[in-house]
Amino acid sequence: MKSRAVRLLSLGALLTGLLGACVPAPLRAQPGAQVQVQASLRPAPVAAATGEEGLYRAPGPAALQLRSDRPAFVTAVVVPQSGGAQVLAVGAVPADVPVSVPLPGTAGFTQIFTVTSLAPLDLGAAAGAQTLDEVARVVQQGTAGQPAGSYTVATTVYRVVNFGTLEVTASRPGAEVRIGGRRVGTAPLTLHDVPEGTVTVVVSRPGFDAVSQTVNVQPDATVRVRAELRPETGSLRVDSDTPARVLIDGQGAGTTPLRVRVRPGVSNVNVVPLDPALRAETLLVRVKAREDTTIVCRSAPEFTCSVR
Repeated sequence: MKSRAVRLLSLGALLTGLLGACVPAPLRAQPGAQVQVQASLRPAPVAAATGEEGLYRAPGPAALQLRSDRPAFVTAVVVPQSGGAQVLAVGAVPADVPVSVPLPGTAGFTQIFTVTSLAPLDLGAAAGAQTLDEVARVVQQGTAGQPAGSYTVATTVYRVVNFGTLEVTASRPGAEVRIGGRRVGTAPLTLHDVPEGTVTVVVSRPGFDAVSQTVNVQPDATVRVRAELRPETGSLRVDSDTPARVLIDGQGAGTTPLRVRVRPGVSNVNVVPLDPALRAETLLVRVKAREDTTIVCRSAPEFTCSVR
C-alpha cells in the first residue's frame, strides 16, 4: 500500500486489524531485521465490562516496558489522537533486560512507535508531527544509509476513556445479561468498568422474551436498566369466510378475523360460526414460540377448519 497521509483519528481501522495495512512502511516491523524488541504497557489496561481491550483511565498507562534481544538504541514516538507527537529518546539498552520508559499523559486513542536500531538514530524532528506520514518521513530519513535490517519498529496502541457504572435488574432473578453481545453475568448485577458511550444491554431467560435496551453511559455516573421479562409467546391467527367466535382453551378470544398472542404449547381451539346452521370446529393446535400459526376456516360445502 502506497504511503499516504493517515490522520491520527484512525482508531476504528487500527483496532479491527487494519493497523498493519494503514501505517506507512517505515513505521512497521521491518522484514529481516537483525534486532527485535518487545513493547508492553504498565500497568495492565482496565478489564472493561464490554470486553474492549487496551482501555485506560486518565492520564493513561504509566510506562512502556521494553526488552531488546540484543544491545540496541531505542526511541519511542508517542502519537496521541489530538496530534502533536512526542519523542522519547530512550538511548542505549542492554540485551534481554526490561527497560521501563515513563509515558506522558494522553487523551483518547494513542499510538506508540518504538524504533529500535543497532546504531543511534536522531528522530527528534518527529516531535509535534500531526500525521503518521510525517513521523514515517522522519524515521525514513533517520535510517537512510543504514545497513539493511539495522532497525525495526514495535507498535503499541491504547485508548484513554472515562468509565461509568451500569446496574441491571430483571423481573425474573438469574436472567442472563449481555452487553454488546458479550455475556457479563446474571441479574441483578452492577458493572463498574463500562466505557462511556452507547451500549446495548440484552436480558434473557429461557421461556421468556428477551429484553433489549440501548443506554448512554456517562462518566462517573450510574445507569440503571430494569428488564420486565414476559413469557415467550407465539402468534395464532384465525381466518374464516363466515363470521365466527373463537375460544382458546375454553376462554373467549374474540371473533374472526382474529390474531392473538398465546403461550407456546398445544391449545384447544374452538371456532364457532355465528350462523347457527353451521357446526363448530374443534382443533388441537401446537403453537411455537416466536412463530405464526394460522387456522383457515371455510363454510362450503360444510364448515371446516385446518391449520396452515
